[in-house]
Amino acid sequence: MSHAASSSAFLERVPCPLCKSTKDEPWAEENGFHCVRCQGCGLLFVNPRPRAESIDQGVKLGVHTVDSTALDVVGSRSAWKVPLFKEVVSSMFPEFSRGGRPVRWLDVGAGFGELLESLQAVVPAGSVCEGIEPMIPKAEDCRRRGLAVRTCYLTDVRERYDVVSIIDVFSHVPDFGAFLSEIKGVLNPQGEVFIKTGNGADIGPRSQLPDPLTLPDHLVFGGRDHLKRFLDEAGFDIVSLSAHRMDGLRHTIRNMVKKLVGKPVCLGLPYTSPARVLYIRARLRSLS
Repeated sequence: MSHAASSSAFLERVPCPLCKSTKDEPWAEENGFHCVRCQGCGLLFVNPRPRAESIDQGVKLGVHTVDSTALDVVGSRSAWKVPLFKEVVSSMFPEFSRGGRPVRWLDVGAGFGELLESLQAVVPAGSVCEGIEPMIPKAEDCRRRGLAVRTCYLTDVRERYDVVSIIDVFSHVPDFGAFLSEIKGVLNPQGEVFIKTGNGADIGPRSQLPDPLTLPDHLVFGGRDHLKRFLDEAGFDIVSLSAHRMDGLRHTIRNMVKKLVGKPVCLGLPYTSPARVLYIRARLRSLS
């Protein structure tokens, strides 16, 4: 492990973010950081992980310090995601195609706004779709393209919404249970959360996950049962869950290119990995 990664000034040991067990076993290493599997519930998480102030800095700037070098995770807009999200949202929210009452939708961790772009063609007329994105370069890019995205955290939001989406956000959150409590604070009664994440903790060895882990930008990797447990304990009932392959031909070709430029990907034949992208729609449980 590098000096920067191993220094106690930058790292802290933590219990499992889900079951709070302090027993874990090695699973993978990347960029000098260790990803472990909880021996209690099987969740994968970085341990030891960067301290809160380091995580916050990385979230805002999109840059993490790894071995005295900068790991840039800002990325760029992916136009191909817009029609994909349109298809998924239309499938998982079929009532939108029948019109109905407008909704208020907040996209948390809006990134480059691909989901917000897709929602413009899906939600009922009169709906309000907004986003928040703490990473400054991403939020600024969204605003330049006319998207209603604020540079802030969820704790700064005072409005109420019918749906809160978190697209590829789960792995960045150190305490997802507490994060769901924050989401509940901005939801209307029987409001909903829409989640997109991977099922990394459902697979076996690291070699079965084709993508880089991107540690320490990603801190936690769950699976279906982990997401269900987080949601249940936070007071949400799952409405629908959809799983999609992530190792199709296009994805495999992209990984081959990444491998050529030195990215830590695991190459395999298309359509053979157990890794999946999970989309989950869950509704806030009624108190009655």
